[in-house]
Amino acid sequence: MMKMDCRNDHFRALALSIASLLLWASGGVAGAGDLESSPADRLASAVYFEGLAFEEVGDLSDADVARLIELLQDPAEIRKHPNALVALGMSGSPVAFDAIADYALRGSSGEIDRLEFRAQRSIAAGMGHLARVDGRALAWLVRAATDASAAPQRSFRQMDAERIARLMQKGAITGLALSGQPSAARVIAQIIAVPSAAPGIVEHANDALILHERMSRRGPASVLRDHFGPAR
Repeated sequence: MMKMDCRNDHFRALALSIASLLLWASGGVAGAGDLESSPADRLASAVYFEGLAFEEVGDLSDADVARLIELLQDPAEIRKHPNALVALGMSGSPVAFDAIADYALRGSSGEIDRLEFRAQRSIAAGMGHLARVDGRALAWLVRAATDASAAPQRSFRQMDAERIARLMQKGAITGLALSGQPSAARVIAQIIAVPSAAPGIVEHANDALILHERMSRRGPASVLRDHFGPAR
């Protein structure tokens, strides 16, 4: 019983870390002017205290997806980029992969600021949701999760490139878990089995396997609702 409680505690910690990441990544609160904007603009602008609302994204039209991509291409809208990246992944659109992958290569190296850091941390979540329907996103996550050197060399304040790369690797592992794909679970298990794997990576991967099992069994709408709060 104690072992199961410990595993549940680890999973709750992982779920809370995803929620806090999505909240921290959100750029601003939707104002009155947003009421007349498109669904894509409202999703990208809003603050979701417990993560992006999965059910809302399911109704995005092709025009909404195009608008999310347009936002990503506008540097002046960087506060909206984190939500836009995750919403694109949740949309499952066939055009989402190229948009997210291209964004990941933007500003390939060097010092990044706070807003860029927030956006970069949202890429893996977007890819994780997209990987449920797009094998290209799954392959992207596998590479990012198994090869920390694949990430561009970036630094952020006191965090050097190595620390950032490790953080992005953890994000990719979480992305694999969000996909719920059987092959993703095998990759996570392989990461755990590497003798030279860092303890922090192994612990994170173990928690990710719990999340993966629930995502594959119950689906994202149910899992994210249960762990990030009641339906809105």
